Amino acid sequence: MNKAKFVASALLLLSTFSTLSLPAQAAPDAFALGVKQFAAKTYPAAAANFKKAIATNPKNDSARYYYALSLHYNKEIPAAIKAYAELIRMMPDSNGASYARAALAKLDAALLSSLPPSRMAQQQYSQPFAGGGSGSQSSTIQQIVQSQSRQGSSRNSSDDKLPDDCRVYYTLENNSFVLDVYINGRPMKMIFDTGAEICAFGKDNLVAAGIPVPTGKSTGTSHGIGDGGAQETWGMNVDLKVGTIERKNFHIKVQDSVHGHPLLGQTFFQDFTYTIDNGAKSIHFVRKRSNAGSVYAADPSRDPNSVPFTRHGNELVVNVSVNGRPTQLYFDTGATSVTLTKAQLKQLGLTIPEDADTLEVQGVAGSTRARRFNVRSMRMGPIEKRDFDVTVCDSEMAGLGLLGQTFYNDHQYTIDYERGYIHFLRR
Repeated sequence: MNKAKFVASALLLLSTFSTLSLPAQAAPDAFALGVKQFAAKTYPAAAANFKKAIATNPKNDSARYYYALSLHYNKEIPAAIKAYAELIRMMPDSNGASYARAALAKLDAALLSSLPPSRMAQQQYSQPFAGGGSGSQSSTIQQIVQSQSRQGSSRNSSDDKLPDDCRVYYTLENNSFVLDVYINGRPMKMIFDTGAEICAFGKDNLVAAGIPVPTGKSTGTSHGIGDGGAQETWGMNVDLKVGTIERKNFHIKVQDSVHGHPLLGQTFFQDFTYTIDNGAKSIHFVRKRSNAGSVYAADPSRDPNSVPFTRHGNELVVNVSVNGRPTQLYFDTGATSVTLTKAQLKQLGLTIPEDADTLEVQGVAGSTRARRFNVRSMRMGPIEKRDFDVTVCDSEMAGLGLLGQTFYNDHQYTIDYERGYIHFLRR
């Protein structure tokens, strides 16, 4: 769990829920601007733009719900109660109304009892909000289905769809593998990240997809690259689909922002061995079968192109050498480049040259300054790079550094979890 990318901690699990419908028409500029302002916590401005979207399309339940939620977050409780109630009266069977009922159950239960019921009453309180808040009006949206709040986060659902094999294609953005995914049926982009133990989202990612965000008291923290320090996190359950792989009632972590695309981490693809083909820009997943043997018949320890790894939690740790000196790094497909910690810098006997490049890098804790410079050589198994760029961040990194795409993006490779090897082929 000691990781510069994302540290897992105990979180509440929530019940499966439906998503709000994004408006097919209706002031896309006002709604989109409201989404950005909501994610930035400028709630008065967000409320104003959601109100404009409502004026254009009064039956837009997404805009009405987020208008009420913006008022709620801004502690305008009487106005929020009125907006929630109006949504329920106008569209009692909408998804937005079901979330509004969950809020009113805490804010004004007497008023809620007088409002029209939903014909889908059995789904009325299945909602994605995190519990555990203090009960004050600023954090009163609590989890209602308490009996489901402490389920195990890593268990597979019986409704999961795990095919024998599946091939998905990615695009490259700053050397990161970006996949098309669906979260609760909504399209989204995610970074395929072997260095992330879990699947990590920002509230801004969910809001942009029209998915209500968890509120109340945070249930954990994340630590990573960036000067922002520890980031509060919340837990929630979603349906997440990549290609033909689909996880139902699947646990994710949410923080205020992940500064870009969310991260598709180990918990999603832990049941698969996969081959990454940088030429075809594809990832081929093959489901692991108990007692079925590995994808390779040969002994990987005798194969010079196979690199062993160990596991720190769900993360892959490989042995590398820098200028002939050994160290260990996280094998991280979500990292653009190779980043060493300050402790590793000292261990390897490296000093940052005075003329090293200065750049800004983004991580889960925001941006930080980094220095980039050249090392004589870097090697992992069959791959050796000479005059190779590495970076060191000004902010502290917990655990090990990251072995990112610039080191191995000219190779095809298969990660064999069953035997603990990465098998490389040159592209």
